[in-house]
Amino acid sequence: MQRITAYLSSLLLSRRDDGYSTETVILTALLVGVAAAVGGGLLLYVQERIAALPTG
Repeated sequence: MQRITAYLSSLLLSRRDDGYSTETVILTALLVGVAAAVGGGLLLYVQERIAALPTG
């Protein structure tokens, strides 16, 4: 029982930083922004091409 308690206490007291770094978060946000801009531009292009199609 003492081994389990020691193990759990070491998990609680360890200050490991297993999260994402600031650079990773910023880079991910930039990539999402670029993807959204490209997607928006593509959407506008397709809508313009569809509007230019002759009807009738």
